[in-house]
Amino acid sequence: MPKELDILCFGPSDWWGMNPSCGTHIMRHLSAGNRVIYVNPFSSDLLGVRSRKGLACRIARKLKSYFRFVRKVQPNFYVVSLIFLPVQGVPLFDWLNNVAIKLQLKLLLKVLRFEKPLVWVENLRAASLLSTVKSRLTVYHVSDRFAECPYTKNREVLRRREAEVTAKADLLVCVSRQLYAAKRAEHPNVHYLPHGVDYQLFREAAQAGHTYPGLAQDGRRVVGYYGTLTALNHIDLLTHCARALSDIQFVFAGQITAGDYTSLQQLENVTFLGKLPYRDIPALCASFDVCLLPWRMTEWIRHCNPLKFFEYMASGKPIVSVPIAEIAEHYSDLVSIAETPEAFCEAIGRELAEDTPERARRRIAAANEHSWANHAEKLAQIIDEALSGREDGGHEDKIAAATVMARGGS
Repeated sequence: MPKELDILCFGPSDWWGMNPSCGTHIMRHLSAGNRVIYVNPFSSDLLGVRSRKGLACRIARKLKSYFRFVRKVQPNFYVVSLIFLPVQGVPLFDWLNNVAIKLQLKLLLKVLRFEKPLVWVENLRAASLLSTVKSRLTVYHVSDRFAECPYTKNREVLRRREAEVTAKADLLVCVSRQLYAAKRAEHPNVHYLPHGVDYQLFREAAQAGHTYPGLAQDGRRVVGYYGTLTALNHIDLLTHCARALSDIQFVFAGQITAGDYTSLQQLENVTFLGKLPYRDIPALCASFDVCLLPWRMTEWIRHCNPLKFFEYMASGKPIVSVPIAEIAEHYSDLVSIAETPEAFCEAIGRELAEDTPERARRRIAAANEHSWANHAEKLAQIIDEALSGREDGGHEDKIAAATVMARGGS
């Protein structure tokens, strides 16, 4: 593990308003022996929000962060919420935001005495700041096809920012093989490292037989999903399955921010728990008899690697998923893959009837290999090699090559 580094992380999710993301897990581990500033996202675009409920959720979450501004959450670890106007792609607002954010960031780095930090980028809005921070190393953590998110209005702006971050980064770390394959054509130093899991947390909950209060009190089997609920979830598929499998309790935990869940919510065998704190998720996962990964197959989803996948695996429980490439191409012997509502229903029934202890053991073993602790060690090696390469003078050549790739040249 790298030691005595200053790390400036432009995080993918709000520390105060959301459950841990890949970036927050990674930064917690890297803070052992290093100092970390975790910058909450300053990329909200209210113009891209399509529902009043989603708009209200974003405003409330961001105001909650603003009032905290800078907080020390543990030794060597600071969380900061920069103040900005939540609009992107409008030249005047972009200019005002850049000025305000750069001033706040420079002041923060000066006060906390962060000199030449390692810069970790998972929020593409940071593209305009990279030239203002003299970094020891810049890492772009590629965790999604951000420009393909349907809730982003200014996609061309986001694509331009991604190209800029890619060109300026010393190395890229991709969470799925599909992202890795795409980025290899754009940068000379790309690594594949999937999401990890709090293995002990989820494994111990399953071993202890923890159950979430109120579930399956009538003896019915429980299938479920946790995570933010949006229009990207395949609501029609879920409604079909809940109607067809009326003897099974369907459980959904997460805040509904978009999409019409009315018909699903009205079914007698469906339970919505709302947003749960992270501490309750392992017990909920342990309560499921089958875990679900039910999204519409957009380009965004095709390239993703769900953070909850190895959490499900650590519980040992069977999983039914839509055909996400990262899962379908490498774990189809341990996970049922189905895309249509009819096939999804059949897969749930099959997993309930035919899953074996041997498959459960293999899922658990796979999750153990992908603990956040193991990933932190792999990441430490990647960072050490990149730091050595930069000190050896190879940085300028890599940046030049990456810039040519990002521009589509040769």
